[in-house]
Amino acid sequence: MSAIIRDGKGRLVTHAGRRTIVVLFGILLCVPTGGGLADTRADTQSVEKAVLAVSAEMTRAGEAVDADRLFSYILENDKGSVIQNGVVLATRQEALERVRSNLSGISKIQYHWKRQYVTVLSPDVALLAAEGDSVVTTTAGDTFTAPFAQTVVFVLRPGGWRAIHAHQSVPRVR
Repeated sequence: MSAIIRDGKGRLVTHAGRRTIVVLFGILLCVPTGGGLADTRADTQSVEKAVLAVSAEMTRAGEAVDADRLFSYILENDKGSVIQNGVVLATRQEALERVRSNLSGISKIQYHWKRQYVTVLSPDVALLAAEGDSVVTTTAGDTFTAPFAQTVVFVLRPGGWRAIHAHQSVPRVR
């Protein structure tokens, strides 16, 4: 409740009662501040950095032609674990077997990332969208380069960030 009073010079002054002050204070507490936005921005950057670090570990495992190490970053999933060039590999095990098979006859792989974008969907879910080129050397000594694109859904688990779903494809050359 407020009352209207006059100051010593006869001007009208609003006098705020305790109830009005409490209400105004409550409203001020609810107004977002730049600090909250900065915290959110810092949290987003932290998630982006962590996801890119796990992706880099996965890249190193792939470059080492080590399917088992690569799949140590991929969670069990029986609902479309990996999609490769339009082929849905329903389970982690099925995807692991396919990757092992694809890696046979390969002695070396190098990945050259052109772009990697992390979209933070929540504090414990992020999407990596990326494209690049892979340079593959076979055990026979042949080398070829192929472009690729991928998306990976990462989730935060007690052991850290892990992939729950991945999609890779070779885009058409234009």
